[in-house]
Amino acid sequence: MCQVDSYPEIFPDYIGVTVPESMAGLRFSMADGRRSNVETRKEGDVIWYKVSAWNRGAKSGESYKEFPVYISHDPIDPYVAYRLIEPAYESWHDMGIYQRELSSYKETAVVTNRINDRGCVNCHTFPSGDPSRMLFHARGRNGGTVFVDGGKATKVDLSKVGPMMQGTYPAWNPDGRYVVFSSNSTNQSFYTAAHQQIEVYDKVSDMMLMDLQTGQVSVVAQTEGLLETFPSWSEDGKTLYYCVSDNPGNLPFSREETHYVLKSLAFDGGSFVGGPQTVLDVDSLSVSFPRVKGDKLIFTASAYGTFPIWHKEADLWMLDLTDGSLRPLDELNSDDTESYHSWSSNGKWLIFSSRRIDGRYTRLFISHYGEDGKFSKPFLLPQRDPMHNTLRLKSYNIPEFVTGPVGGLEKETKKLFQP
Repeated sequence: MCQVDSYPEIFPDYIGVTVPESMAGLRFSMADGRRSNVETRKEGDVIWYKVSAWNRGAKSGESYKEFPVYISHDPIDPYVAYRLIEPAYESWHDMGIYQRELSSYKETAVVTNRINDRGCVNCHTFPSGDPSRMLFHARGRNGGTVFVDGGKATKVDLSKVGPMMQGTYPAWNPDGRYVVFSSNSTNQSFYTAAHQQIEVYDKVSDMMLMDLQTGQVSVVAQTEGLLETFPSWSEDGKTLYYCVSDNPGNLPFSREETHYVLKSLAFDGGSFVGGPQTVLDVDSLSVSFPRVKGDKLIFTASAYGTFPIWHKEADLWMLDLTDGSLRPLDELNSDDTESYHSWSSNGKWLIFSSRRIDGRYTRLFISHYGEDGKFSKPFLLPQRDPMHNTLRLKSYNIPEFVTGPVGGLEKETKKLFQP
C-alpha cells in the first residue's frame, strides 16, 4: 500500500465529528466508489479510523492518514421522529411519520397516510419529547387534528370548535395542557425558469390557543394586516415566541416584501398578558422556526418569506436572549438550504435538516453543542448501508427528538377516518 499523508475522501464525511457514545456505528464508503478497508482503534474518548482503498482488481492501493471521531458523554435522546415525503411537496401519495432509534439503524412507522386514504399527514409534535403524547394533522377526507394520549387517539376539527380557524403549525406548551396553533391559508407557486422551483407563502395567518383540559379554543394576537405564524414556547412555558410580517397583499408577486420578524407574548395562568414585544427585527433576515433552549434561541433565516426549505440561502442563526447577541451558525451552515431544527431535551445536541448533499433531498444532520458555545462539525444520520443516504428518494421533514419509542398508531388512528 502506498501511504498518503491526507485524509480519505469518504461519504458520508465523518472526519472529525463528535458523536454521542450511544450512537449507532458510523458506516461510510469511498466517495469515488473504490473498494476500501477500515481499521479502528480507541484512545480515550477518540476513535481513530484507518482507511485503505484500491480499485477493483488492483494489486495495491493507498493507505490514508488516520482520522478522529470524538466521543461525547453528553447523552442524546434515544429517538428522532420525522416525516418522509417526496421533496417537491406537490404530491403525497405515499408518506408517513417515522421514528429512528439512534443507538441502532432501526426505523419504524408511527403512522402513515394509509390511515386516511392517502391524504396528507403532517406537523407532528410531542410535549417536551414525551413519546406517550403527540398530535399531528391529517388532511383530506374526514381530516382533522389527531391527539394521542397513552395510545388512545381522538380527532378534532379545530375549525368547528373554535373561531372558524384551522390548525397548521402547532406548539405544545411544556405543561402539556395548552397548544398554540397558527392558522394559515397556504399557497404554492411553481417557477418555470429559475434557480428556485417552488415558492410557498401565506395569504392569511393568525394564531389560536387550545386548552386541552376544557376543549376551549381562542384567538391569539389576531391583528388586521399582519401574518402571524410559527409559534414556539420558552422552556418554562411563560413566553410564546412567533414570527410576524406585514401582509403586502398581491401575493405571490410581492413575496419578496414579506419580511418576518420575531415577537413574543407573555403567558400566565392560561392567558396571554400584555401586548406583543419585538424580540428581533433585522432588515436582511426573515425569521422562521424559532426554537428555544434555556437562553439560546435558534431560528432559520432567509432573505424573505415564510417557507425556507426552498430558499437556497436559508441558514441557521442563534440569538442569545440574555444579551441580545446574534450570529450565524457558520459551523453548521452550508452553501445550500438549512431549515427545520430541534434541540435535544438536555440542550447538548441539535438535529436539523439540510439539502447540502444534492440540493434536492432534505437529510438530517446532528451536532453537539459545546461548553464554548460552539457546535461541532455536523454529521449525517448514520445508516446501516452508506448508499441508503443517496438511494432513498424521500426528504426527511420536521425532525423532533423523542425521549423514548412511540407506539405504532396505525390501527388506533385508522378508526378515526372510517366513514
